[in-house]
Amino acid sequence: MIQEVELVVDQIGVEVLSQNLAKTGGAHLVASILNKSNNATAKSLLENIEDKDPNLADQIKRLMFLFDDIAMIDDKGVQRILRDVDKRDLVLSLKATDEKIRTKIFKNMSERASQVIKEELDFMGPVKLREVEMAQMRIIDVVKRLVETGEVAISGRGKEDVFV
Repeated sequence: MIQEVELVVDQIGVEVLSQNLAKTGGAHLVASILNKSNNATAKSLLENIEDKDPNLADQIKRLMFLFDDIAMIDDKGVQRILRDVDKRDLVLSLKATDEKIRTKIFKNMSERASQVIKEELDFMGPVKLREVEMAQMRIIDVVKRLVETGEVAISGRGKEDVFV
């Protein structure tokens, strides 16, 4: 189903998509579709939209969450997320992520826990990219749930931090 949506979006073309979305306020729809897509597809489509319509791309980005957005969560939020995340999903998700995300996650774990995860990554053989993306999507689901309950906040999104 998701691959069919991706194919249709590709066929429609980013130019037509961005023209219609700007008029209809469909950024919510695109964000919803991209949230259900794999990370690579979502990034690729967002880059194409950004080339044609940076404002629309910004609206869409504000409405969605990608695995790389973990970097925008404060340390307490990351620690809270790590309590709910399946450790196997964590290891798999880190297999194909950049060093910035790994560093963010490891600095919010105990030294012993981060060492265990690093060792598992070192000894893990090749895994299918699809498995990594599915693990990342399960972690994203945890993040979204915690954001909805107000237990985690994502910097630069929604309500501004107010100090009283």
